Amino acid sequence: MLRKLLFKPGVNKDITDYSAEGGWYNTNKVRFVSGFPKKIGGYAKYTVSAFIGICRTMFNYTPSGAYKYMALGTSKKVYLDTGGTLNDITGIRLTTSAGDATFTSTSGSAIITVTENSHGANAGDYVTFSAAATLGSSNITATILNKEYVIDTITNANVFTFTATVTSDAAVSGGGGGSTIAAYQMPVGYNLGTEGFGWGTEGWEVGTWGTASETPIYLPLRIVHFTKYFDDLVFNARYATDGDDSGQIYYYANDTSLNTRGVLMSTLAGASNVPTRVTQVLISQDNTSGTVLALGCTPYGLSAHDPLCIRWSDATVVAQWTPSDLTTAGSLNIQNGSAIMTGVPTYNETLIFTESSINSLKFIGGFEVFRLDEISNYISLVAPNAVSNVDSSIFWMGTNKFYVYNGRVQTLPCTLEDHVFKNFNSTQTDQFFAGLNAEYHEVWWFYCSSASTTIDKYVVYNYLESIWFHGECDDNFDRTAWSDSTTREYPQAASDDGYVYNHEYGNDADGAALTANITSASVSLDEGDRFTLIRKIIPDVTFIGSDTNATPSVSMGIQTKKFPGSATKTTNQENESLSNSVTAVSHSIIDQFTEQIYVRARGRQMALTVESTGTGVAWQLGTPRADIRPDGLRG
Repeated sequence: MLRKLLFKPGVNKDITDYSAEGGWYNTNKVRFVSGFPKKIGGYAKYTVSAFIGICRTMFNYTPSGAYKYMALGTSKKVYLDTGGTLNDITGIRLTTSAGDATFTSTSGSAIITVTENSHGANAGDYVTFSAAATLGSSNITATILNKEYVIDTITNANVFTFTATVTSDAAVSGGGGGSTIAAYQMPVGYNLGTEGFGWGTEGWEVGTWGTASETPIYLPLRIVHFTKYFDDLVFNARYATDGDDSGQIYYYANDTSLNTRGVLMSTLAGASNVPTRVTQVLISQDNTSGTVLALGCTPYGLSAHDPLCIRWSDATVVAQWTPSDLTTAGSLNIQNGSAIMTGVPTYNETLIFTESSINSLKFIGGFEVFRLDEISNYISLVAPNAVSNVDSSIFWMGTNKFYVYNGRVQTLPCTLEDHVFKNFNSTQTDQFFAGLNAEYHEVWWFYCSSASTTIDKYVVYNYLESIWFHGECDDNFDRTAWSDSTTREYPQAASDDGYVYNHEYGNDADGAALTANITSASVSLDEGDRFTLIRKIIPDVTFIGSDTNATPSVSMGIQTKKFPGSATKTTNQENESLSNSVTAVSHSIIDQFTEQIYVRARGRQMALTVESTGTGVAWQLGTPRADIRPDGLRG
């Protein structure tokens, strides 16, 4: 008889394959729409050129009467996107006086030595020289020198080197003239979370003098945070306790010419006591007041970083951070937790997370300005970017479960909990991030599995249908940041190849095939107490949405088992494949496709598989049927 193959939507891997009967067990590049599996949309390259570094943050904003901008923060740079063109607006931390920097070259070498007192740079930082003169009679001309360079090595606090674009033909000492200006960009950061065992990482008189520490310290990757201040942009690189100048606040004044860079907020007119070490900068939920928040920052009047301190600027002068009767600047401290991890503005409040608590910061005006209330101190947050704001709900990934806040904190029941939390890389959690795909009511979390130091997995929660599914991040789907904004036509994501991609765009992977597959849990045949013959499958699939010039198809078939613990069989006794192609004849208004698939397989349990590997293919599974009849092992 023909038996409908009906499966519950979503994936459950927290029980055995056999126990999950009636559901799905594996997915990749497949979502659920109205309860039925559907291949996800494709993606295509959006940006024209590659950015430098690994992008961890994407921030959309629209200045009044201006273009729709997107700011990108990478491990090395800060960019402003305009229609696919990336403009470098990386903040300048230091501009030195004319003539302070001098150059030394060696004949036969491209290495240039720069002498500049208290340059404060680290190896890998960027510096731009201007107004320099040719080094004597050498071929290291002014044109060669007056460019942006990466600092190669740090000799000491006053000397560093970079590599010129040509080899010098003369030895020159102290060259460059008296007008050279050096502009040092904000410090670069790590692409990945890094452990260090360097000298001095332990306390005073701990360990052996001059040897590496026995206990590693964690050097976090660089995450840039952005917030819109009226028509301008405020940003900072997340403070990392490795002794550099990360954490300072930068200000980018809206410039339609895009020829300027961010500057330190402390250099603006009226600046006073701007925090110098900041975990995250953001606008308060009362964004009409012009108040900027600094989370996890240096307290007023102190130089040491306080990871639980919250400060805010004056409402009228953004660079004024001195509390007084004449300003609205002030501060508060969170009581529970060891450090602020992130802040999320909502309609009614700003939610501030530590590693173990969630707190509500509300603008109340008056003398107090803000009120701070603890919501819960029994939560966890796995990473600063693992939070997604969905209308009036906040979803986030903890260290061992998922959560939602919609007026109260709740644990999200998850059918992939063990699959995710017992198999992720706990040393690379700073990379984990959340992305919203509002069109399909989905929150995506991208994470590193225990076997990988880079993002290689994703897990998705459909908050409309309350279902979960998952998949793999292959070489063409290696995402590091995500943005879903009403100001953009498509969801967008950054890749570690240096490009931003439009998602839900077409059906392919930037011109290549987007492979998608789904496998059900095992289904007992005839109550699983005897062998049955699966003679054929009657497909039910739609190809509507496929490219008009494509002949779309999916491979549909079954996998059989004798027992729950048996190996899966993908061929019958005649060694014929149990999967066959279902090919569309028409996929415009009424689908026409392969009517029957003959498999002739025997077993006590079976699983249904569907896979597409071609270009131009869109598909959604319906309710296929299988011709099943009692049979013996040998027929």
